[in-house]
Amino acid sequence: MRSAQVFPGRRLFAALEPGEEVLASIAALCAEHEFEAAVVPVFFGAFTRVALIGTRDPVADEDAPLPKSETVEWVEGLGAATVAAGADGARVVHLHAAVGRKSAGTAAYAGHVLSAVTHYTAEILIEEVLGPPVKRCPDPAAHGIPTLRFGATTTACDAPPAAFERT
Repeated sequence: MRSAQVFPGRRLFAALEPGEEVLASIAALCAEHEFEAAVVPVFFGAFTRVALIGTRDPVADEDAPLPKSETVEWVEGLGAATVAAGADGARVVHLHAAVGRKSAGTAAYAGHVLSAVTHYTAEILIEEVLGPPVKRCPDPAAHGIPTLRFGATTTACDAPPAAFERT
């Protein structure tokens, strides 16, 4: 486990308009307000479509990351996210959500969001992280999936993540 005491900054509350892409909107809000890192403790809304990493088929290897995605249309749901610089320095929005199809009763889908388009509205709370520095780096122990790093190790992604980082 890696952890660090976080120093919160400003908070933004936003309502996305119909047709806005959720991940791009979160990244744009962070850039506009100069948030280097942030946490989205909650977002919720209605979406015309959401693409999630996942599959409806049986999975041969439960440990390996899924190479497939599913697109679900006309859903409502909620989720949470982090925003941090990626290995190339660009802001990466890492969002997970649980959504339900309006026409399918209690049928639900959940997972890592690849894209989501706002239908009526999506409401988002974004909390700035002032420190420590946060970066999302590929992690060999997590099948190469980028994971958060805190503090001094955020300057480069080539160093292995420390078991515990304190700043």
